Parts: sequence; C-alpha cells; structure tokens
Amino acid sequence: MIRLMLVLLGITAMVLFGSYLLTDDRKYLHYFKQTLKYTLFLAVVVAVLFVLRRILYV
Repeated sequence: MIRLMLVLLGITAMVLFGSYLLTDDRKYLHYFKQTLKYTLFLAVVVAVLFVLRRILYV
C-alpha cells in the first residue's frame, strides 16, 4: 500500500513539474512543491510508525 502511494505521488509530482515546464505557469510549480512537502511528511509519519511498532511489539 505504501509503495503504491509513493508511486502515485511520484507520478503526480512528475506530471506537475512537466506541466510547469511546458506551460511556464507558476501554479504548477506551487502544486509540485506542496506535493513534495506532503510526501516527505507522509514518509516521516510512516517511518515513525514503523519505529514505534518495532519498539512496542518486541
């Protein structure tokens, strides 16, 4: 499930960045930056949950 979400987020980020390069519209760059920010936030949350699972279930 996590891999699927990361693949979809990667595809979304590349489409947004490509749209910015093709149209030179700043809104696509803004959406691209927000997508990266929330993807990193999601990765940190998932990593913390994995660490907590390892600590609590040992």
